[in-house]
Amino acid sequence: MDNVIKENKLLDKRRGLLKAVGISTVALMSGNAKAFSQGVDFNNSSTLSDDELFAEVRKQVMLKDDLIYLNTGTLGPAPKVVMDKVFTLMKRLEANPAAENFGPMGREMEKSRAKLAKFLGAQEDEIILTRNTTEGINTVCSGIDWQAGDEILTTNHEHGGAETGLNYLASTKGSVIKKMTMPYPAKSKAELLDLVKSHLTDKTKILLLSHIETVTGLRWPIKDVAEMIKGRDILFIVDGAQAPGMINVDVHELDCDVYACSGHKWIMGPKETGVLYLKKSIQKKINSVFLSGGYKTYTAATGTRNAPNIIGFGDVAEWHMAIGKDRIEKRCMELAAYCYEQLSKLDGIKIITSNDPELGTAIVSFSLPDGVNNGDLVRAMRERNMTIKRLPQYNAIRVSNHMFTTNADVDKMIAILKEYI
Repeated sequence: MDNVIKENKLLDKRRGLLKAVGISTVALMSGNAKAFSQGVDFNNSSTLSDDELFAEVRKQVMLKDDLIYLNTGTLGPAPKVVMDKVFTLMKRLEANPAAENFGPMGREMEKSRAKLAKFLGAQEDEIILTRNTTEGINTVCSGIDWQAGDEILTTNHEHGGAETGLNYLASTKGSVIKKMTMPYPAKSKAELLDLVKSHLTDKTKILLLSHIETVTGLRWPIKDVAEMIKGRDILFIVDGAQAPGMINVDVHELDCDVYACSGHKWIMGPKETGVLYLKKSIQKKINSVFLSGGYKTYTAATGTRNAPNIIGFGDVAEWHMAIGKDRIEKRCMELAAYCYEQLSKLDGIKIITSNDPELGTAIVSFSLPDGVNNGDLVRAMRERNMTIKRLPQYNAIRVSNHMFTTNADVDKMIAILKEYI
């Protein structure tokens, strides 16, 4: 009898949670704009334990049931309820394109800026919607005044997309790119701050760092770096591709000048979505043609946008906020701690992710011993329905522990890894 009562209570919780999603099958099929106006809601999730809540999240994402997905750092899986809405909006758009795009759907698309501003702790007039992190950083780099010989300071662990904008400045404006060689793993926040300080010069005009490194998962102390360079004529650009959706990001608290991120990684939004934050005090310095029409989603400079995807991007930000950004970060960090602990028990590998609580994130990376090729390991795991990331520069593997993964997923990865080492 007690078991029946417990099962009924769990069922009631699940019904309440699903009811809180707020988008019915009838509404999705009808394509009624009002039915979608509230986006996705997890407001009843406070009644659930973490295990119950994140098991529900796993059911809502569109991954194959038997797939272990440990590569959100490359692309994240979107919630089905968001993508159902996007697909329905696509059909609605094509049924009457001009009227929808420049009418009700266009107006709904513009609301996504406010949703993303709230999600990132910014003001709406500091937010520009882009297609990805790369486009955001390129927009900034192609729109600033520059003198030959001015220096850009960055690291050897940046993503190639971010480096594209820096390389453009070097090839067209005569800038000098200086790359700090990163320790792996980093030992402390003080070590990182000293590294930056020792490389700054009077010619440094841009400092570009990743909030969370794509290689090792290192969390840079962005706020401390911003404080250290305050008062100097340095544009502080942060590549945030790996951070929002994993950790609770507040750009005003970070105090950087520029923050660019994608919607298709840890935020788990529709692909080809992104957001660029420009602090008000530096906006006049960025004179890109993409921004010449203003910061609204649709302007004469941007041209026609993908309204269904952008609306879905705003909705998935609301989905995260309803679950709770702090709750998501806590879960991700717990999963990563277990992953780190299990990997540390294996002989023959080197964990290149920091174990310092201030520097660690949900990404755990490790290099393989000589004779074990990471490409072979990735293929072997793919054959067993497991997706991980290959890091060629260190013959290493990157594991992304997002909220929908489990310790059991890590255990299965470890079992395969043992066969190789």
